[in-house]
Amino acid sequence: TPPNSVEQQIINLERERLKAFAQADKAAFERLVADDLTVTHGYGEVLTKAQEVAVMRPSTPERPLPALSIEDPKVRVYGDAAVMTGSLVETNRDGRRELVLRFTNTYVKQKEQWRMVAGQLTTLSRERAIAKVDPKIYDAYVGQYRNPRGRILAVIREGDRLMIGVGGQKVEIFPESETQFFFKGDDVLLVFVKDEQGQVVRLINRRPNGDIVQETKIK
Repeated sequence: TPPNSVEQQIINLERERLKAFAQADKAAFERLVADDLTVTHGYGEVLTKAQEVAVMRPSTPERPLPALSIEDPKVRVYGDAAVMTGSLVETNRDGRRELVLRFTNTYVKQKEQWRMVAGQLTTLSRERAIAKVDPKIYDAYVGQYRNPRGRILAVIREGDRLMIGVGGQKVEIFPESETQFFFKGDDVLLVFVKDEQGQVVRLINRRPNGDIVQETKIK
């Protein structure tokens, strides 16, 4: 790709955006994306620009973040719009790949500045074994859960299947044990937590980047 081409400009901007995200440089990140940015993550959640900024945190010795890099970037330009595809690789401090995602990001030229307006991530994850559990245990998990941002997540039982409902869509989750569940094709781990009386009180969402989101059962 020629060094001054639009294609190379987009690739460079994407690397700058990832660097800003990894370093929790909110000002740089906000400058590189549009105000109406939306990013659809591999676990199905759609985040706005403000929500993306809110989850940014710097890497620390106690909670180190994996290094982010781009592989096989390709850019197609359509006038004042461009679509970039490639692989996003997360590597730990030992140099081992922890996660590979395919991405499709859309950039638009606004006031002579290219900015990202939309992103889609698809996790390429390992096959996980589905545990054999009695579907009757699902009844205790059914209900509504609220995360710290106020989003409501529904856990629904449909026969012998357990589903997660968000934004009008339902996705099946599969048991890794009686309390731990996962989405197919994703490395997010969902853990149902009970109190001393055996009542389910919250749902812990463990994400591939090490972040943990606690969803409180409200109904």
